[in-house]
Amino acid sequence: MTYVGAVPTTGDFKLLDSITTSSTTTFNLRQGGVAVYPQSANHCIVQLNGINQVPTSSFNIVNDTIVFASSLSSDDVINQILVLGNVNDIGVPSDDTVSTAKLQSSAVTDAKISAMASSKLTGVVPTANLGSGTASSSTVLFGDQTFKTAPSGTLVPLAQIESSSDTSIVALTGFMDASTYTAYKVFFAAKSAGNGNELIFRFRDGSTILNASVYDFANISRYHNATDNESGNDENHADIYDDGSTNTAFIEFTVFPCGGIGNQGLSSCIWQSSDRKYNGNSRRPRVVVGAIQFINGTVPDGIQISNLTSNFEDYEMHAYGIKKS
Repeated sequence: MTYVGAVPTTGDFKLLDSITTSSTTTFNLRQGGVAVYPQSANHCIVQLNGINQVPTSSFNIVNDTIVFASSLSSDDVINQILVLGNVNDIGVPSDDTVSTAKLQSSAVTDAKISAMASSKLTGVVPTANLGSGTASSSTVLFGDQTFKTAPSGTLVPLAQIESSSDTSIVALTGFMDASTYTAYKVFFAAKSAGNGNELIFRFRDGSTILNASVYDFANISRYHNATDNESGNDENHADIYDDGSTNTAFIEFTVFPCGGIGNQGLSSCIWQSSDRKYNGNSRRPRVVVGAIQFINGTVPDGIQISNLTSNFEDYEMHAYGIKKS
């Protein structure tokens, strides 16, 4: 229904201010000086000269006034006017009185919380229910919506170095961890500051270069055209290139550290590379492959590439670990 003036507060009982009577039928209804608009005469308990008045017969309510059926005098006393709320509704619940059970299912909709400030959302958000299984630090969510143990064998980036500053040695150390990784992949690319590269591979233990007297079976095989095919077996060093006409190198190493293949003290390295070899005024691509075994009680934690011919002008090296299954 439509109300004239303020909508009455349901269930709210108001004892109105005292009224000084005079020779009239109409008096203002106030509580604390503020106008009150009863819903109807039936929502008011009026006592005049100690006698309860009959609604709609003895008085009526018009907006924020009470109109008596006959004129009063200054000798009359309005003992009280008590205004009732809308008794057909429950009214406004008191603070902290509505329980979860009193709310209808789906009563709180998106529209009701659309204006909620993000600052109101506090506390720890519970783990999302994305699938079956248990979400934890050791599981991942697969495409079939199940949590399973994270797959092993991942190639994990461990260390890298890149620079254009001239140097004769490029080293990466501290990335080998035999308890976590079974092997390593190392990628190296460099350009010589001169016209040649004589590259030597070495294992390292931190700042110490592992210069054992024997790098066993340091085999090299080169091929760059149909007539140039050579190999060697050098046991006192680990040459990768020994060629004054090569000025670029791209090398992929597969490294098995001590204990990585079941033999304590044995470290192995296999490499495959390509470069550009000068031949007169032309440059031809060449493939070089090789392998070494290094037998030593020291467990290496990195590798280095040394250029005995000239400095490296530009270079980068990236190391990845192959996790144990």
